[in-house]
Amino acid sequence: MKKIIDNKHYFYLLLTILGGGLTLYFAVLGIIKHKGKFDSIEFITSTWINNYYAKSLTFDFWTGTIAGTFFILVEGFRLKMKRIWLYLFLTVGVAYAFGFPLFLFVRELHIKRQK
Repeated sequence: MKKIIDNKHYFYLLLTILGGGLTLYFAVLGIIKHKGKFDSIEFITSTWINNYYAKSLTFDFWTGTIAGTFFILVEGFRLKMKRIWLYLFLTVGVAYAFGFPLFLFVRELHIKRQK
């Protein structure tokens, strides 16, 4: 069990790859559907307007994103990690499902180096 806990950074790396890859995959499918253009209005309305389930998932996502962003800032400063801004940029610019697990991966490596 201790070995699994000591190697949890690999789990975070797997989530980073899956989160970034799947997010990119579906975004590209959406762009292809719209003849090579990203339709921001459809993207926004697909999560906010479609139905109550979509709204539930949207609020769930944004609540988690706000908490995760706060965690990145607080934990990054607490551990004196470098380039915290990069994880925030990746979270907003690429995908939360990419940036946050990547931060967790690098955080675990940072903690291991400090031991």
